[in-house]
Amino acid sequence: MDMLRSISKVVVAFAACSLVSCGGNSGNGQNDLAVQNKDQVVRDVIKYPIPTPDKIIKALNDAEAPYILSLCNPIEKIDKYITDKDKALNLGVYGANLSYSSTYGMKQETLNYLKVCKKLIDELQISTEFNSSFAERVEQNIDNRDSLTKIITNSYVDTYTFLQNNGKDYLSILVMVGSWVEGLYTTVEIAKSTPKNEVFLRVIANQKQTLGKVFELMEANRESKNVEETLKLLLPLRLAYEQVEGETLSAEQFEKIARATYYARESIVM
Repeated sequence: MDMLRSISKVVVAFAACSLVSCGGNSGNGQNDLAVQNKDQVVRDVIKYPIPTPDKIIKALNDAEAPYILSLCNPIEKIDKYITDKDKALNLGVYGANLSYSSTYGMKQETLNYLKVCKKLIDELQISTEFNSSFAERVEQNIDNRDSLTKIITNSYVDTYTFLQNNGKDYLSILVMVGSWVEGLYTTVEIAKSTPKNEVFLRVIANQKQTLGKVFELMEANRESKNVEETLKLLLPLRLAYEQVEGETLSAEQFEKIARATYYARESIVM
C-alpha cells in the first residue's frame, strides 16, 4: 500500500540519480565498471511491478483497511534524531507517513508530517529550489490527491539528486531504507488487522526481491560506517525472507517477517 508508493518514489529517485552520477564520469575502467554495476542494480529495482495509485486505493477499499494513525512514527520524536544517520533514516520514515496520510486524505496529519519532513530536510541542509517551496506546494494542493502525489514524488527526486551530487550518497541510501522499512511495517500491520488481506500478503512476499536490491545498493556503499550499521540492522529481515518463494506466505513465514520488520523499524525510530 503506502509501501508501494514509497518504493515508487525511491525507484524514480534512484533512476534520476543514476543518470546524474553516470553522465559525466570519465574515470578509469574500474570506476566505469563500478558505475555500470550500480546502474544495473538501479535498473533491476525499477523492474519491480508498482501498482498505480488507483489500484492502491482500490486494494485499501476492498480490504476495508481504515487509516490507523498509531502506525505512523509520532511527530514528537523529531527532536530525538540528532545524527545525520538518524535524520536521514527518519526522513524516509516520515516521508512514508506523509504518503500514507495523504493517500487517505487526512489533511491535518499530512500537514503534520510535512512539517517534520521539512525540518529534517533543512537540518540535513538539502537546500534545493524545489524543497524551498515544498511546504507551500503541499499546502496549496492539500485537497488534490493526484497533485499531492506528484509534489511529494518530485521532492524525493530532488532530495536524492541533491545528496548524490554533493557527495552524500550514503545519506540517500539511508533515506531509501527508512522509507522502505516504514512502508513494509505499515503493510505488515495492515495485513494483521484486515480480514481481506490477500493482496497485502502478496505485496509482502514480493518484497524479497526488492530487499535483495536494497542490499546490493547498501553493500556497494558499505565503506560508510552508517550504511554498514544499517545493513547489519536489516540482516534479520533478510533471514526471515530466506524461505519465501513466489507470492505466497505461510503463517510462520509471515510471523517471522513481521517480527524482523518490527525490530528493524523500532531500531530506526527509537
